[in-house]
Amino acid sequence: MATNPYQAIGLRHNPFIGTEQLAQMVAFWLDRGYSEAPLPGGNQFVQILGEKGFGKTAHLHYWRSQTGGDYCYVPPNYLQRWQWLKTGAIAYWDEVDRLPLGLFLWGLLRVRFRRGTVVVGSHVDISFWAKLVGLKTTTIQLPSLDIPTLQAWAAFKIAAATIPDQTCPLILSPEKAAEIVTQSQGSWRRAADYLHIWAAAIAFSNSQQN
Repeated sequence: MATNPYQAIGLRHNPFIGTEQLAQMVAFWLDRGYSEAPLPGGNQFVQILGEKGFGKTAHLHYWRSQTGGDYCYVPPNYLQRWQWLKTGAIAYWDEVDRLPLGLFLWGLLRVRFRRGTVVVGSHVDISFWAKLVGLKTTTIQLPSLDIPTLQAWAAFKIAAATIPDQTCPLILSPEKAAEIVTQSQGSWRRAADYLHIWAAAIAFSNSQQN
């Protein structure tokens, strides 16, 4: 029996390990039809809307990997929300709907004065304020979790964790994907947790049989 149960099914490790942190990384990004980043210096405000775990942060980081620019995260802690957001030719503000309104408006005015571009991740539509200060606005609504996209992402993660020259029998069926989509209530983070549990159960069961 392999000391690592995942080796019994041709994997180096659980394909979905640490995915709660991958939401902060480009690796978690999924193409929903918005792969091209906005141009810097466009006198514009681009907001990405979606519920928690829908991939807003990953999308910001993916675009930032193309354009550069500062990234600012507004934490849930009330006192830590009070911060000056960085601006420039392009900047990225995450969870910006948590920011006190005065600081948010001041940040937008600085973007307007510099004729820059700001890309924000938000749970609610805040484009009214950007229009008020004279920025061109674009809104992208991220779609919720669906079965085909979850299957595609799972297959990608499994392939990335497969030991070279080995074949992994781990395949996410449409039925299991549908079950996870229902359990996750639209959250990619929850879906990743359920996939982690699913892969672990199969690996440990297989290692015990062998």
